[in-house]
Amino acid sequence: MPENNPTSPPRLDHVGILVRDLDSAVAHWSGRFKVEVARRVEAPAMSIRAAFLNVAGAEVELYTVHETDVLDAALKGASAKLDHVALRLHDADGPELAGCAIRGPGRPDPIFEPIAMGGATHVWTEPPGIDVLLQLIRPGG
Repeated sequence: MPENNPTSPPRLDHVGILVRDLDSAVAHWSGRFKVEVARRVEAPAMSIRAAFLNVAGAEVELYTVHETDVLDAALKGASAKLDHVALRLHDADGPELAGCAIRGPGRPDPIFEPIAMGGATHVWTEPPGIDVLLQLIRPGG
């Protein structure tokens, strides 16, 4: 099936890693794996800054939260942690989120509606039975 078909399964968009020091993490990843920054994102309203690395056609998002107390609570003393897997959905309606708490990036607190960013809507959720934080990206926004 073509990728833009609404009945197609979601595609892996990126893997997100929350880091304490974004510049240092980008330097380490770039130096060790010889990968380039594909794009950078500043989202002041969400208090985040990110760099997306192109790793052989897949993207790894290294991101940080500017609020020190939020970052400390999320990282619990670590310098980085695997934070989420992002799936890009083909249908604006996407899978049902009933029973799923949605939240913003790097935060455990629930949010009341998806976040519009980059021509899409974004939610971070832990659906029952999945046991991994997912970022679901829906077209539109």
